[in-house]
Amino acid sequence: MSQPEAEFLGIFRDEANERLDSMSTALLAIEDGRASVDAIDSLFRDAHTIKGGAGMLGLDAISELAHAVEDVLANARQQGDLPAGFADPLLRAGDALRGLVNGDEPADTDAVAALIAELASGVAPEGETAETPAAKPPPPPATPPLRVVKEREAEPAVQAAQPVVERRAVTPEAQSARARTVRVPAEKLDVLLDLVGETVLHRQRLGHLVASGDSAQHEELSDELDLGDRLLGALQDAAIQTRTLPFGSITGPFPRAIRDIANTEGKEVELVVRGTDTELDRVILEGISEPLVHMLRNAVAHGIETPAERLEAGKSARGCVVLAAEQRGGLVAVIVSDDGRGVSHELLAQAVQEGSLVDILARPGFSTRTEVSDLAGRGVGFDVVKAHVESFGGSLQIESEPGSGMTVTLLLPLTLALVDVLLVERGSHVFGVPLASVQEAVAVTETLSLTGRKSLELRGASIPFGDLAELLGAEAPPLPARAPAIIVAAGGRRVALACDRLIGESEVVVKTLGPLLGSVTGYLGAAILGDGRVALLLDPASATSTSPRAARQSETVAATPVEQAASRTLLVVEDSFMVRELQRSILEAAGYRVVTAKHGLEALEQLAAHSEIDLVVTDVDMPEMDGLALTEAIRASAEWAALPIIVVTSRHSDEDRRRGVAAGADAYMVKDSFDQHALLDTVAGMVGG
Repeated sequence: MSQPEAEFLGIFRDEANERLDSMSTALLAIEDGRASVDAIDSLFRDAHTIKGGAGMLGLDAISELAHAVEDVLANARQQGDLPAGFADPLLRAGDALRGLVNGDEPADTDAVAALIAELASGVAPEGETAETPAAKPPPPPATPPLRVVKEREAEPAVQAAQPVVERRAVTPEAQSARARTVRVPAEKLDVLLDLVGETVLHRQRLGHLVASGDSAQHEELSDELDLGDRLLGALQDAAIQTRTLPFGSITGPFPRAIRDIANTEGKEVELVVRGTDTELDRVILEGISEPLVHMLRNAVAHGIETPAERLEAGKSARGCVVLAAEQRGGLVAVIVSDDGRGVSHELLAQAVQEGSLVDILARPGFSTRTEVSDLAGRGVGFDVVKAHVESFGGSLQIESEPGSGMTVTLLLPLTLALVDVLLVERGSHVFGVPLASVQEAVAVTETLSLTGRKSLELRGASIPFGDLAELLGAEAPPLPARAPAIIVAAGGRRVALACDRLIGESEVVVKTLGPLLGSVTGYLGAAILGDGRVALLLDPASATSTSPRAARQSETVAATPVEQAASRTLLVVEDSFMVRELQRSILEAAGYRVVTAKHGLEALEQLAAHSEIDLVVTDVDMPEMDGLALTEAIRASAEWAALPIIVVTSRHSDEDRRRGVAAGADAYMVKDSFDQHALLDTVAGMVGG
């Protein structure tokens, strides 16, 4: 497939998914008897657009099925109503179209043919109506199980998982005119955001230099920096906005999912969707879509009672599930609540003893339902939700009252790109803790020992206490007298973490750890500070865990000084700024002196300028000169031929390893399985330390 064809196919998929979401919402409204007067016209236009787009791209199966849907709707437009019972086959046709559009699985041609035949039965021959024997529609379903209410309707939803992000802009001259759609590949937005992050870093470094300098033009430079701050803030906000999408971009399939679950369970459910225009980071939206389905399934399968049970309990026969999103300061709360049976008194009492309902309900394998069905009882639920939420640096809260329902709240950062953190220092290393999880900071004067574990007494409450270095499995000098400690809260638990000093609050640009440290757990990412240091961002949920990681299991940046290493100088060659600085941090923490280069040519310049370099750590894929060419150039030099070289790369095939060894590498390490301790051991084995 050519690049233009691939781009057209991507655009078609996006628009088709959006129109299928719109069709699903309209059909559910028709089925429940609350459709707008133009619902059938809207459905017809959506089906017609899908058919036309598929035809232009030669997607015959999609075009044929969409044509069958269009025929039913054309007949309905002519008759002024949709044949009784045909909302269900049209919904199933929408499911089939979505599968064909997204290529989720090979098309079942027999099933599609049967569906087309079923739809054709609702198209009346000329001169007849859909109510004649020729139509033979399927019988209407029983009592409508679902009513969907959307408050503050958002624009038609787009599939968050698709590879493009959609933005609409209406010109001031004609707000009522059709919105102009601009499709931007998500990868380009990520590049834009990375550039903004690098610009932020550049400004911070410039400010640091000005603050420490003695320039006669200090006041003028300060004014320019202030202006740069304002411009940079506007640019940063604009870049963040391109990364966010409305909550409504993932809620399109949920009404249909709830309708099907309610049918299966024999229940009547009203779904209320609120805050669809609340913006979240697109990566977060993609990540919470599946957990939200788990939560909605739980609300119907576990929470909402049958109509008979609800009437007996003095409730209305129809249950209510609310799905909402709202901004709370720098966080976004995504809420799923229901007015069902709630948890039992026994479970609530157990939760009080063990800490919180989250501790009980998010236990792997836990289920409040004894029998096993396709929807519940298999232990898939809040443990999955909790893991997803915490992976974004968020937290899960659960509240329930026996007989009155349950409320589950996902507290999530507005964006993964920028985070307000409290920076702390321990053992010459800087760490950041999301400010939303920091309750307060205190000076430690004394600690207690309860059941063999240290704790801090704070206003009558006993809080588990630990040294930040011990939590991370690192070695560091003893804590100072009256060491500061931060109280971190997550998942209904708190912990007091002691450090050397508090640096202060800061808004940082979050960088992923990348393939080099991709296996590291307990971190949300890393940030580059204005003075060039790397700050690892702690995951509050991991920090408050009741099972501290042992030092030997931790892969955090080591803080163990190596006496002999102090006399060794290493050259790190890596084009990724993030990876380069992390490698520098790891090696400097072990006591080595480190110089860096962005590519092979710059590395050769560094070797010429620093005769004391004892070892080279290099990536392979770099601009200007790659790592293998650099290795060959070093081996060809009489001056550097004996210099130890360690290759650290994402290339992992046997052939890649052979090429590395043939070029002259002394060690070959793969980033995907990177172990910083193995790197330190390898370096020490080659240069001592």
